Amino acid sequence: MKYVAKLIFKKQAGTLISNISVNNAAIYGQLNVIKYHHKKKKIIRTMVVMAFAAMNGHLEVVKWIHENMNGEYIDTMDLAAANGHLEVVKWLHENRNEGCTTYAMDCAVENGHLEVVKWLHENRNEGCTPHAMYRAAKHGHLEIVKWLYENINDGCIDLAIDWAAAKGHFDIVEWLVTRKYFDNII
Repeated sequence: MKYVAKLIFKKQAGTLISNISVNNAAIYGQLNVIKYHHKKKKIIRTMVVMAFAAMNGHLEVVKWIHENMNGEYIDTMDLAAANGHLEVVKWLHENRNEGCTTYAMDCAVENGHLEVVKWLHENRNEGCTPHAMYRAAKHGHLEIVKWLYENINDGCIDLAIDWAAAKGHFDIVEWLVTRKYFDNII
């Protein structure tokens, strides 16, 4: 019985190490490592492997995983968008079914990825949360604040002004205050 238990443990430990190796390979775009483990059948499907590749912009790895490792992969488009990998977001939109959440646009806003924000707005229905405006203001992204104001304006201007002021982004404070009061006069 001990012998059987040792064999099972050894096999599980080997698979765990393989999965860690595959996840790290996805993070760093090392497709050859993923292919090696896949060929050796040492991978227990991991739901995060595609997300790791997508969040780091490794489109070729994402494509290979899509073609060779069946399954649903959670948070993939959200993480690609959050990190500004627009080509990965577009490919996932066209080729996968998991979609994204409001997290995709909120984090793209927070991280200053205006082109991703625009693309999500034009091509997806999830949108963003009311927190998007203050996240952009808090992190000093004036162009995104302007775009959100013109395209989504959800009424969180006071909170955005507060966060921009607290973080020293006075150009954003000035722009928002001017808009807030000017728009109310007209």
